[in-house]
Amino acid sequence: MRPGRPADLAGVVELWRADVRSGRRDSLPRQSQLDALAARFEWEARSRVVEEGDGRLAGVALLSAVPSPDGPLAQIDASATTDDTLQELMRWGLGLSRASGAITAMSWVGRGHGEPLRELGLNLARPWWRMDRSLATELPEPRAVPGYLLLDGRTVQPGAWADLHNRTFADHWRFSYRSEAELIGGKVPELSLMVVTADGEPVALTLCDLETFEADPRPQPVGVVRSVGTVPAHRRRGIATWLVAEALARLHRGGARHASLYVDAMNQTRAYDAYEKLGFKVAFEAEVWEATHP
Repeated sequence: MRPGRPADLAGVVELWRADVRSGRRDSLPRQSQLDALAARFEWEARSRVVEEGDGRLAGVALLSAVPSPDGPLAQIDASATTDDTLQELMRWGLGLSRASGAITAMSWVGRGHGEPLRELGLNLARPWWRMDRSLATELPEPRAVPGYLLLDGRTVQPGAWADLHNRTFADHWRFSYRSEAELIGGKVPELSLMVVTADGEPVALTLCDLETFEADPRPQPVGVVRSVGTVPAHRRRGIATWLVAEALARLHRGGARHASLYVDAMNQTRAYDAYEKLGFKVAFEAEVWEATHP
């Protein structure tokens, strides 16, 4: 085992491609994520790879961390050609996450692929779904909610996105703070939607991307609907349904042929019920496994 380096990225992608074929992973990262890995990821400190005798990669683990109100949350992304190699890499990730002060280490895998993690002391925390719908069929009509206005990235003031996002998701499981740059950096302004009250108070948002995924059965390009949320005092009024319906219409006009979104399958607001009414169906079931550090 050795630290990874940017030159290993092609081999890492091959391991991830095998994960997609086996159902361990739902899709390959988009190109912008791969570019960020190549340019900005701390490979020496936060990655390990295992090589075959011929130099090909037999496994990789990447460790990242995000801040939360209770302390850092570590995320271990490990892939390998054998369970033994996977466990070796996961042990490294767990050790580093503990040493760096993370309160919890988490790993996402496709449904049924988590047993090697259980042997390392991780527990199944919850299911996580990708829900899809075609944009070639009749789309739901966006219905404005009386008393509220719809804005997009062309008119929203800088800084408002992160403040609203963090207030909206603060009561969600494993909430982590997000910055303005993380949320809207590089996004198309027309696909960043916010709902405000009549007097201008931000209460809900969704942020969308138009993506093309390699070796993916979904009709391309795919409209990805992200960060759908409403602050607690304004929930249960149909605002999120309005936002997602509007997002679908805009993504379709932008050329998307299919739409996907991700949702916590144990979401306390049962957001998946609203998505089903908008035509979404569960297309991929992932599992979140985690180890809590004392």
